[in-house]
Amino acid sequence: MIPMLNDEFHFVRAGQRLKNRAVLAPLTHNMSADNGDPSRAELDWLARCAEGGFGLLIGAATQVQPGGRCWPGQPALMTDAQQSAFAKLAQSAEENGALALLQLHHGGVRAQPDLNGTAPVGPSAMAPGIRYPLGVEALTEADILRLIDSFVGAAERAHGAGLHGIELHAAHNFLLCNFLNPLLNQREDGWGGNMAGRARLLIAIVRGIRTRLPKRFLIGVRLSPESYAHIEGIRLANQLALAELLAEEEIDYLHFSMGDSFKMANEDPDGGSLLAAVRAGVGGRVPLMVAGRIRDAESARLALAGGVDLVAVGAAAIGNPDWMQRVSRAQPLRQPPFGAALLTDLGFTDRALDYLGSLPGLVVRAECEEVL
Repeated sequence: MIPMLNDEFHFVRAGQRLKNRAVLAPLTHNMSADNGDPSRAELDWLARCAEGGFGLLIGAATQVQPGGRCWPGQPALMTDAQQSAFAKLAQSAEENGALALLQLHHGGVRAQPDLNGTAPVGPSAMAPGIRYPLGVEALTEADILRLIDSFVGAAERAHGAGLHGIELHAAHNFLLCNFLNPLLNQREDGWGGNMAGRARLLIAIVRGIRTRLPKRFLIGVRLSPESYAHIEGIRLANQLALAELLAEEEIDYLHFSMGDSFKMANEDPDGGSLLAAVRAGVGGRVPLMVAGRIRDAESARLALAGGVDLVAVGAAAIGNPDWMQRVSRAQPLRQPPFGAALLTDLGFTDRALDYLGSLPGLVVRAECEEVL
């Protein structure tokens, strides 16, 4: 039977239940303080999404270690104050019958030198060039072990804040994705070489979290299924082999960031769909979540009919924090580009509007703005 968006979902291994299958995708909005402290505006917006009916909320990419920042206003989870602030997200979720996770992140080769004061780091060194003016420094064995401790420590802080789990960001050419990419990971030690070596860092983090935190604490992993834009080296066959490895670990879901959940797979000569390839590759071994052009009730229905367990709503939620309520009631959704006045009313700050306004087709700054 094809699941419906309003159906409950059971994370069987953890014994956790969602009231529906709608997920707030982790969204960058640059509303945290320069030191990573989550702002009241950021937490209030997430509370709006909890009130708006999402069954699961995933907070924005959250820094676990100095040197990994990619955006001004990126949240962090490295201090007692930050842990205390994120307790407000846990409380908002609980009050609205939802679960809340944080996405844990290190920018890797994409970390910004002007925000970190250092060159970016990655699995292997790269010489200075146009894309990396300071080059990329290779992590040492000791660096990698500290990195694992940072991810696990951030997960412990998330648990201490009352959150229900974490998602490891291993997509979008950030650090965990860099290690998985054979074009970027040229290491000849145990952290590279073959698929098992390239996946070793990610799996070590999963195992470290499982060792220290209870079974009910959710662990998800976000992956890119294939190369995109100017990024090369992320091959679908490798990512599906990785999915098999991860399914043998104690994770609770895989989250594929598809770009477009309904596109054709780049590497399928027969023109098969990316969603069908991912579904077949995961094979029901672990719950499957997808993000990418899940905009309305119909696109959510198509994804669920395609074998997905959970659908993550991204851009559409920017102007519709009550997305799930509107869809459930067959009410019209506000459509992008969203007016700046609307987004201000929804709680976005000027810095958030500057960032969101840089994304094509998302925000319009005009006197006349459509409000539904």
